[in-house]
Amino acid sequence: MVFVQSLKVKLLLSFVAVILPLVLFMIVNTLYAKEVVREKVSQTYRNTLDIFVKQTDNNLSATSDYLMKMAILDSDVGLLSSYPYATDNYVLTKVRIYNKLMRDVGFYDMLDTIFLYSNKDVIIGTKNNNYDMMKQLLRDHVPVIIENDTNNQVLDYWQVTSDERMPSKNMLMKTFHVTDDIYVGAIILVQDIADMLGKQWSEGAIADSGLYLTHENQIVNTLAGGEGPVRLDGINIGNERAYVTMKGSESSDSYLVMYKGSQTADVAYSIMLPEKSMLQGLPFLQMVVFLLPIGIIILLVLYLIFVQRIMFKPLGELILGMKKISLGMLDVRLQSDKTVEFVFLANTFNTMAEQIKTLKIGMYEEQLRVKQGELKQLQAQINPHFYMNSLNIIYNFAALKDHESVKKMSLHLADYFRFIMRANRDTITLDEELRHIDNYITIQELRFPNKLVVTYDIPEPLKNFPIPALTVQPFVENSIIHGFKNRKQLFVIHISVQQDIQDGGGFLLTIADNGVGFPPDVLEQLREGKPLAEGESSRLGIMNVAHRLSLHYGEGASIRFANGEGETGTVITIKFPSMTERKASAG
Repeated sequence: MVFVQSLKVKLLLSFVAVILPLVLFMIVNTLYAKEVVREKVSQTYRNTLDIFVKQTDNNLSATSDYLMKMAILDSDVGLLSSYPYATDNYVLTKVRIYNKLMRDVGFYDMLDTIFLYSNKDVIIGTKNNNYDMMKQLLRDHVPVIIENDTNNQVLDYWQVTSDERMPSKNMLMKTFHVTDDIYVGAIILVQDIADMLGKQWSEGAIADSGLYLTHENQIVNTLAGGEGPVRLDGINIGNERAYVTMKGSESSDSYLVMYKGSQTADVAYSIMLPEKSMLQGLPFLQMVVFLLPIGIIILLVLYLIFVQRIMFKPLGELILGMKKISLGMLDVRLQSDKTVEFVFLANTFNTMAEQIKTLKIGMYEEQLRVKQGELKQLQAQINPHFYMNSLNIIYNFAALKDHESVKKMSLHLADYFRFIMRANRDTITLDEELRHIDNYITIQELRFPNKLVVTYDIPEPLKNFPIPALTVQPFVENSIIHGFKNRKQLFVIHISVQQDIQDGGGFLLTIADNGVGFPPDVLEQLREGKPLAEGESSRLGIMNVAHRLSLHYGEGASIRFANGEGETGTVITIKFPSMTERKASAG
């Protein structure tokens, strides 16, 4: 929804709304023109095909008439059966018939062979030079043709047969009964008809053509030609439409396919015209169809470039500047544009950015003063708390006249307060904090000998991590104060550090003991960050640490409070953020 409201999108849509109707009109007009061309071209080619098929059928009918007249009217053909085979009269009559057949086979261009067939002899007039092969071919095929002609009552219907000995394999044959066992007949090669059909289309340069065997108005297979890009096997030719549009069997090109069946044989004629070739004679229309989308795209690109330079670029710079301001980059300034409106916007933006920068710097300095004051106050609250406990221990040793312990206590206490005096730094290393805890634990061990021990599990690389001063020691101190009550067994505090690989880096510091654990109500208050009751003021250091971590790292640091297994002992886990998170928080 926001995308639709964009000014760029609205301008683009307005351009499309103006151009689209014009483009659609031109496209529709072009498609209509192509359809008109397709109809006219297909009609021309269809008429040519119809004329060729009709003329071929007429030639076949004329050949049938010629054969029938020869069988009925030719005297030599009639006399041949009256002479005994191989007599002089028989041979002379055979020679006359042979000369007539050779004369007539040259007269009819479509005919390949004319023959006179009987059980005893075969007389052939043929264009084929292999006379003996033709005689054997006729012996093989004529009996079948005679039988089929006897069953077919149509006088001028030609039969389709094939023989591998013929150059073109497929041929049309027709016979007429003369007398007794004598028949006259003719052979027409299907390839010769296909060649004449192909000449109509410049031998395939304009369109592909072919002849097909049919059965009950359905194309069965190819007889001659038909090697075109469209397969017609299985096509029903009963419904003779002007043309059908079909895809090529080996390409995605479209073809106008026209076919027509013969009335004198089980043969169909077909032509396949590539649709792209129809426009070869119309260069202007082709150029318009090709250049129209290119011109529209160029116009759209030029329009977008123009609008980009005068409007979208200044707007983009203004939006980018606003985003940078929102991210705290207050030094961003816009360059003035030549357009009056954008000059005003740029100057106004620069003035506002300068005012925001001045205001934010003042607020930041004020917040920094407040934070520093809070840190000093919190550290002051921590120092007297431990100081009072330490003086109490020294007093007890002095009362017992344990001077060695007083000296040891004083030495460690001096180291402890030396650390405190340097703790006004923002951060110290984890190793420095742990040495400070050692001083504190040594002081406590002097108070509780053989009852207190602290163990560490800290990888060496993590000891150099910077942390706020006095972050861990208050938790150790509170573990001893609250977990060490009425203890008869050894009190163990375990401090461990491990890399945080699941929650954005940094490390986790855990302080665990085997003391009495948190009371349920206190644990709930600590987890929810609620103020503790006055009776829990000894835990003031813990709340101060939580407050200080929040001031240093914001949400990057956290403290989790829990009891150990069986509700005995406490487990406190402090999450320190990674260096990247610390820099982001500081920024």
